[in-house]
Formats: sequence, C-alpha cells, structure tokens
Amino acid sequence: MNKKKTILAAVVLLLVFVVGGAIAYFTDTATKTNTFTIGNVDIDLVETAWDALADTNDNDIPDAAEDMMPGEFVTKDPVIRNLSTKNPAYVFAKVEVPCSKTVSTPSLPTTELFTYTVNSAWTELTGEAVACTDSGTATHVYYYGTGGTLTELAKATNDSTPTAAPALFVDNKVTLLGTLSSEQIPNPTAAKNIVVTGYGIQTEGLASTAPATVWGYFA
Repeated sequence: MNKKKTILAAVVLLLVFVVGGAIAYFTDTATKTNTFTIGNVDIDLVETAWDALADTNDNDIPDAAEDMMPGEFVTKDPVIRNLSTKNPAYVFAKVEVPCSKTVSTPSLPTTELFTYTVNSAWTELTGEAVACTDSGTATHVYYYGTGGTLTELAKATNDSTPTAAPALFVDNKVTLLGTLSSEQIPNPTAAKNIVVTGYGIQTEGLASTAPATVWGYFA
C-alpha cells in the first residue's frame, strides 16, 4: 500500500469512529469521605464531704449546719469536675450568699452571713459581683484560672475517672459571720441557703478567651 492509500485508509477509519460515536477518552474519579465525631461539654458539681455529714434529723440539713452560732464553721466542699472524655472545658463557679438585714437601732450594715476563703487557683470576676441588698443575697462569680487567664480543665481519663478542678473553698468550709447579732438575722427561723452553681464551656473555637467575655457567653 502506497503512502496516499495509507493516509486515505486512516482518514476513513477516523470517520468511522466519529460517525459511529466510538471516540473514547481515558477518565477517572476519586472520592474521599471525611468522618467527624462531635464532642461535648459535660460537667458536674459535687460536695463529697458535705454529703457525708450526719443528718440525724433526716431533713436534708446536716447536723453541723443546724442552729449555727456566730463564728462557727461547717464543711462545704464544692468541686467542679469534667466528665467528658471528648473535650476539655473552661469552668466557672457562681456563689450566692444570704445576707443580714439592716436595722435602725443600733445601725448595723447589711452584710454577708457567711464568709469563706477562695482557693488561689480561682479568681473572682469582680465586675460580676452583686453586693448585699436588704434581706437579700450577695453574688460572686469565680473563674478557674489566674492573672486574667482561664485554666483548661482537662478531659476525663475515662467514663469513670472525671478530671476535677481544685476545690473552690480553702479548707473546704464556710463560717457564719462572727460579729453577727440577733437583730441582723432576717427571719431567724428560716433556713439560709448558700447556692453554688458550676458552669462549663468548650475551650476551642471561642471568639475570645478573656474570662469576663467567656462568662458573658452564658448569658
């Protein structure tokens, strides 16, 4: 076959493929599936020593916390724990303390009925403090951390081993005001409550980690 015939045969063969729709190209596709799991924030607040106090009257008030006298202390040991095995957390504690009342004769200031010392690992957000109101409560907010920096509460080792922040109160106790007079006690027969509430938030993805800003996220 001469050169002209060879070229003509190639053209005819190409036309056969075009007309017959038989032109083929090498193609390929690839897919990658990214798998994610969603973490969580899971904290609790426990008072192991308080819960262990005797309650012979079976009224949910430990004997040591009944009929307290000025200057007397009682065990109170709030501890915030991270139960999540997925994520660390930043934690806060809000403490609400009952207050005395103001009387006119003699003139006595409205003040908190109980005192306590906060562990050095915790810092008060002074801008969130609410002073006593007559026959009301005072409120304090503390963050786990110092010097304006939040301390990360690590994730739990496993489901049965939570990670605990340091106890909130030094010596795990609160003390009834030592200078208290009977005139300062609002409704002496009523129970007085100290309320401690724990808060936890994720550590990643926050727009700011300034303690006051992070506390604002709970609003």
